[in-house]
Amino acid sequence: MDIPNKIRKQLDTIYEAWDNPDYVVDYMGRYLPKKGDVFNIRHYHHIDQNRSNNEVWNLVPLSYEDHIIEIHSKNNKVVKKMIYNFMIERYPEHKAHYKKYLI
Repeated sequence: MDIPNKIRKQLDTIYEAWDNPDYVVDYMGRYLPKKGDVFNIRHYHHIDQNRSNNEVWNLVPLSYEDHIIEIHSKNNKVVKKMIYNFMIERYPEHKAHYKKYLI
């Protein structure tokens, strides 16, 4: 199930770069384009990997490499810990959820 356009637009606004509306900022402070080819464009990852849970607090912007390679292929704990820190700053009320799925 794809993320509904309404939610994707909301996320693009939440994570939008303060100085350039064509980009979102990820957990490392990198600028990821909102538009472009699949290898460059920002991706939104479902933290709990439940693709029907499209709550804003359950979705994090990632680069293609971080999303496909680091999270899904390598199951990289270092990246997950950095995402955890990034998300609890924004949504501290969901810390237990992030801890369960990222740590």
